[in-house]
Amino acid sequence: MGGCTSLEENEQVLLKDNSGTKSVINGPGGRVCTGCQTVIEKRGAVVLTELMYARIGDNLAGTRRHVNGPAVLWLKPHETLLEKETAVVLSVNQHCTVKNEETGALESFFGPVRVVMKSAHDGIQGGIKECTVIKHGEFCKVKNEEDGVHTIVCGPKVLRLGPKELIVGGVSKLSILKHGEYCKIKDIKTGNIRIVTGPGLVEMKPNDKVLVEKAKFPILQRGEYCKIINEMGGKIRVVHGPAFVDLGPTEEIQGSVMKCPDLSAQEFLVVRNESEGTERNVVGPTLFMPSAFDIFDKVRKVIVLCHHEYVKLCDCNGSLRIEKGPKRVIPDPLDEVLEGGKQRAVIIDKHNAVLVRDTSTAELSLVSEHGLFWPKPYEQIIEVRKKIILEQYETVVCKDNTGRFYYASGDMTLPEELRGPGPDFFLPPHHELVTASWSTDLHMNHDTFEEIERFDSRPRNMNYEFECRTLDNVSLLVDVTFFWKILDVKAMIECTKDAPGDTCTHARSMIMAEISRIKLMDFLGCFNEIIRNACLKDNFYNERGIDLLSVEVLRFSCTSSETDKVLQEIIKETCDRLKFKERQKGENEVALERLEGEIAEETVKRDLIEVKKSHMKIEAKIEGEAEGIEIAEFLNRVASTEFNGSSIGMKHALSIFENIKKMDFQLESINALTNGTANLTVMPSKANLNVGNPLPYPVDKTSVYSD
Repeated sequence: MGGCTSLEENEQVLLKDNSGTKSVINGPGGRVCTGCQTVIEKRGAVVLTELMYARIGDNLAGTRRHVNGPAVLWLKPHETLLEKETAVVLSVNQHCTVKNEETGALESFFGPVRVVMKSAHDGIQGGIKECTVIKHGEFCKVKNEEDGVHTIVCGPKVLRLGPKELIVGGVSKLSILKHGEYCKIKDIKTGNIRIVTGPGLVEMKPNDKVLVEKAKFPILQRGEYCKIINEMGGKIRVVHGPAFVDLGPTEEIQGSVMKCPDLSAQEFLVVRNESEGTERNVVGPTLFMPSAFDIFDKVRKVIVLCHHEYVKLCDCNGSLRIEKGPKRVIPDPLDEVLEGGKQRAVIIDKHNAVLVRDTSTAELSLVSEHGLFWPKPYEQIIEVRKKIILEQYETVVCKDNTGRFYYASGDMTLPEELRGPGPDFFLPPHHELVTASWSTDLHMNHDTFEEIERFDSRPRNMNYEFECRTLDNVSLLVDVTFFWKILDVKAMIECTKDAPGDTCTHARSMIMAEISRIKLMDFLGCFNEIIRNACLKDNFYNERGIDLLSVEVLRFSCTSSETDKVLQEIIKETCDRLKFKERQKGENEVALERLEGEIAEETVKRDLIEVKKSHMKIEAKIEGEAEGIEIAEFLNRVASTEFNGSSIGMKHALSIFENIKKMDFQLESINALTNGTANLTVMPSKANLNVGNPLPYPVDKTSVYSD
């Protein structure tokens, strides 16, 4: 066990003797060990720089100690190195909290600094944190957890919190108020409320709570108002514009800024005072400025009544009154306008009357006195009744209040007891017109119907379609038209409510019975006669006051497609035969008309030729007479001309005229030859170029050409 151990600088040897006691020997240098000691461990010294620290535990005593550098640390026999770390260095705006785990004491460090641990039980709580930087216009609330005191820290500032301080609610911005703006703040400790007005920054106190961060004081224009309520006492005040609304600490605007009603001359307002419970009318033209407890509904129109208008009003006691025009009516605040407002008085004349009910007695009366009818306060107009004016052919059925029927006719030829109140009358109260429901559909099934009040005795027609079968079991769909009229309205009303429906139904039965006895071909030959014989020889209609004048078949068809096809072929052949016959007849008529036209044309041409010939004769005669006159004048002038001491004479004048005509003819022939395209070859022996002597006797050339 013994021996010699060599130690370098900063080395240490841990020894243990036979009794278990430990000891250490620090270097440098050699040491001689006794025979009773044993080397347990050779270890180096703990070297700490300036920014380092170490924590050492005593295993024998159970204690710990803390050593800060710079230092060379020699461990004792029963000590061990628990921790060797670099010290925490805080930069600018950094901080940390050191807590002694043994005593619970806290200590804060703010950079720039080196955190120096003072005890082996010290440790950084929560790590390194950044300091809160509060800028200009910002603030935060700091709470001390030890005593519960709150403080307000405003920027610009770097906030250095103590060990038991913390920020409540974070960093907030201070409200910057402009002119006309305000902020409402409450001291939560005392409950006091204050108003901070702009311009400027809102300075906060530790116990302040912002109720209204930033708001504008209302600026009221002309015609505007607002209600302001004081929350402390509940007092309400009204500010009317133009004004700047200055609110107190406990005041708030109730609702919003409102417009004052601007009433024209035809408007009014019902205003209720909530504090007194009274109502009043405010009549225009005016700008109504409400007080604190005034409430009102929408603007109402003044009731302007013309000379023929009225309005019925009910007051707060339930009494009714009538206001007649012309006037302006402004109902009292508690008045109720009845019957939808103003009404027109009814003009009663010979064609109009008024049915009126007295609401106090529930009696009905008919007012027919001519003029404007103004109802009394407790009278109600039920309707304006038109006078029933009946034509000579019209009849109406009336029912009185006992349910008895009576009749009114427009036929003035009837005696008065049969004519009733007609031809024109007003229907009395509790009386009504009796209507009949007449079918209007094609099959008379009452699918569609018409309510008839006036019964027309003139003839009318109606169409009806039904199915029937012939003797040879051919099903036909027949469409007929009835021509009928009313003979006796009383008998018709007493027997039936649907006269057309009953007529068609009965006629269908009779026609079906008649057609069932004949075959199809027989029906095709005389269907109209068969239908008439079935319907017209029956007293059924006269018993119901109806006269069936005639029945005609409009069309019919077979319900079976095959039978209908055969029927259509038969009809087509018949139609083709008639068509060909009519076509040939038309062609013959066209040919005859063509011949007659040609004859007339030739006759006209003949007359035209005769007229032209007569005209040509007249023209030739006129031209001949004119030419004869010219020739006679020429001959007379030539015959009377003296030549060689004597007149030429008529005989020689005629000879001269003939020669001139021959020369003209020869000249025209020569011109025709020269202007034409033909070639003419003349032999010398055939050409006679002698002009000849136009005079019938020899002429002395010297005398002729002396000029």
